[in-house]
Amino acid sequence: MPFDRRIRTGAIIALAGYAVFVAVIGFWPTPVDRPFDPALFRFLITLRGVGIAPKDAYDVIEFTANVAFFVVPAVLVVLIVGRRRWWIAPVGGLLCSITIELAQHFMLPHRFGTVNDVIANTLGALIGCGIGVLVLGRRPQPRRS
Repeated sequence: MPFDRRIRTGAIIALAGYAVFVAVIGFWPTPVDRPFDPALFRFLITLRGVGIAPKDAYDVIEFTANVAFFVVPAVLVVLIVGRRRWWIAPVGGLLCSITIELAQHFMLPHRFGTVNDVIANTLGALIGCGIGVLVLGRRPQPRRS
């Protein structure tokens, strides 16, 4: 069992660090992509040349980023709670996302809380949960004597 304890302890430490990262990004007073606006918009405009509207491309990039944002913490939660309680990861992701989006909507005038972000974050938590369950399932089981 020391192997399990080391994994769980490492996952708890990593999750605490990632929670700080999520809080900083989620509650930042202005949109976090604002510093990248010039490069991002140049890229989006080049997509127009291949028939993709910049707004559509931006929506896809933003949705994908929101999915990716919640994959890692969900994997870590599954490593902490185990395969039997896998459901805690997506439920926790959903609740965390709702909290962030409501705070952005009501408390941060330059941010926009959206249902699409909640959907994307929850999808990311589900994907991370699946990865975590697969990782735990591939682990060698301890021998019973």
